Parts: sequence; C-alpha cells; structure tokens
Amino acid sequence: MYNLLRFLKKYNFILLFLILEVLSIILMLNNLPYQKRKLVSTGNAISGKLFKTKTNFTNYFSLKEENQLLMEHNALLMSNLYHTNDTQILEDSIYLDYRFIPANVINNSIYHVNNFLLLDKGRKDGIKKDMGVVCENGIVGKVANVSENYASVISMLHPYSIVSARFTDNQHLANVCWENKDYRFGTVKDIPLHLNPQKGDTLVTSGFSNIYPADIMIGTIEEMINTKSKDFNTAKIRFSTNFSTLRHVFIIENLNQTEIDSLTSNK
Repeated sequence: MYNLLRFLKKYNFILLFLILEVLSIILMLNNLPYQKRKLVSTGNAISGKLFKTKTNFTNYFSLKEENQLLMEHNALLMSNLYHTNDTQILEDSIYLDYRFIPANVINNSIYHVNNFLLLDKGRKDGIKKDMGVVCENGIVGKVANVSENYASVISMLHPYSIVSARFTDNQHLANVCWENKDYRFGTVKDIPLHLNPQKGDTLVTSGFSNIYPADIMIGTIEEMINTKSKDFNTAKIRFSTNFSTLRHVFIIENLNQTEIDSLTSNK
C-alpha cells in the first residue's frame, strides 16, 4: 500500500494528464459523429488487415491437406466416369472398370533420352507394375517398378513409350511415341495414307490396351512430317500434358485385370 501511494505521488501529474486525455477523446467522440465514424473505420481497417493476414497464414499451412482432399475427390470422379453399371449394354460388349489413385510427383526428368518420374505411392497403396499414369490434362506414362512406398514411372518422354491412339473426328487408329528432344511434342505414326490430318485435330487413347481407358486426352496435331514411307503418314503432336509442371497424377488400376490376364495367358 505504501509503495502504491509513493507511485501515485511521484507520477500524479502524468496520470492526471492521461485521465484528462481519455475524457477529452470520449467527449469528442460523443459530440462529433464524424470523428467517431473515422476512428471506428480506422479500427476496422486495422483489425481487418490483421485478420486477413492471420487467415492467409493459416490457409497457407492447410493448403497441403486441402489439395490432398481435392485430389481424392477428383480421383473419385474419374473412377465414376469409367465405371458402368448400365444393364442395357449388350452382353458381348466389353466395358472395363477403373480406379484412379491420386499420387504426388516427387521427382521428374524431361530433358534426358530416357525420362522417368517418381511417385509417392507404392505397393502398400495397391500400386503394381504396368499400371497407367495420367493427369487431369492427359496421359503421363506407365509404372515401371514398385517398392513399398514409391513407384517409378516410364514417362511418355521415353523411347519405350508407345500408346495406341484414335482420332476423335474420324475414329481412325494410330500410334503415338516420343522421338524429339522437346518435351512438348511427340510423333504420331501409322496414319493411314487416305487420311489428311489438320493442325488441331485431337487424338485420345483408343482403349485397346489394359493400361489406359478409352478417350484419355493425348494431344493435338501440330503439323505433318514428310517421310519416305509409302504405307503410312507421320505427324507431329503437341502433348496435352505439360510434363515440365507435373505435380499431381492419377495411377490407373484396371479392376478387371486379373480376369483379363487369365484369358490372355491361355492363348
């Protein structure tokens, strides 16, 4: 108590000044609406910026979780797209069901002769060799090797990658591979001579393999290539997939693969 009295005695003029200042501000705000609104507006602006900063900071650290949820949602939508329960389909028709497993790209090469990707999904996630890999824009490659937690993928930017393709406008088949040093372009081979593809014509997967479902985007014709072949035409294709920015992909599981393998093994 004695110390408090000493403090009040020592700083009584300063305390009195502060009290009078507070009273003056209160009286001014009560009698001058403009100043009151201005002060409230300034306070709201400051608090708004603080809350916005806090929200941006919080959202930044939740992006990974939100992105994972979005990938899983997209995988579910893609799985539903290639899953059919249509009872009116003819019994001798073949419709394959697929499951799309989201994965993140943790390593990727695009400038080598043989290019690969490394994904953060492996054997424990149900990943197996020879499963197809796609992204939201088109094909990516095929699983080459699998460990417990990771999978290596032969990129479409690889001499061994050949995909059965189909022109969307006339349904004719061709094969797409990569023979360039440029990750943006591939080569369309085995185009029938009577076809005259134009720039912008679209190619998608034919569905005549167990790796990719039909109608997965591959790319568009860039230009025809002059060759000496008398049997087929060749063209340059611009891939729909931007391999330089790949971050998230989907690994395709053919749910009927076991049944198909049992049939093909008996040939």
